[in-house]
Amino acid sequence: MIRLLSTVFFASAFIWVAVSFFDVDIEVMKVLFVYSLIFVVLLMLTGLVFSPILGFFRRPRKSSLLVKTPAKQSFWDKISRVL
Repeated sequence: MIRLLSTVFFASAFIWVAVSFFDVDIEVMKVLFVYSLIFVVLLMLTGLVFSPILGFFRRPRKSSLLVKTPAKQSFWDKISRVL
């Protein structure tokens, strides 16, 4: 909550300083705000699209049945166990 309040305070101070001391039009600040919102929304949508894709590539691979089958023993290996 403190970070949110400090962010709002510094953002409003930035706008006040820009309008008061540097003679920036309020319309320019509105456009900056709208474009900033659009940029943040696009970043969120990009993360929403790419997070399942990255999750698909990062999950462990299922091994095939061929990997799980033990190697066949030769006839002589079986005989040596009996003896």
